[in-house]
Amino acid sequence: MPQSKRHPARRPEKRPAKANHRPRPSSRPQPVTEVSAYRRTLEIFSAGPLAVLNRLPGWLVPVILGVFLVAGLAWQSPWSSVFLVIVGLFLLWLLLLAWPILDTKGRLMRVVVVALVFAAAVLRTLSLL
Repeated sequence: MPQSKRHPARRPEKRPAKANHRPRPSSRPQPVTEVSAYRRTLEIFSAGPLAVLNRLPGWLVPVILGVFLVAGLAWQSPWSSVFLVIVGLFLLWLLLLAWPILDTKGRLMRVVVVALVFAAAVLRTLSLL
């Protein structure tokens, strides 16, 4: 009686690896398998908001952040720094989520951008007082 193709006993045999074959190195650093309690809490907390953001059109979030950034920099009001703080917190949240897979250069660049946004918020607040 012939065995079915889906029968578990009929699995394809593994071929031996070629002698000079080397696996291609990954271009990204591999994420750390052990995570701290803080990291795990951040990932659990972020799952819901990330799911909501994933359902939105791809252009909407950058447009909203751009409007908040321009409003924070151009609007002469005590509330203008609030817009910059919102943008800074959102970028900081994304930085924390992406931290394990970023290389040193990427981490440094993102930290500088977040620091510049918060510095602009502080300067905007101080200039309006």
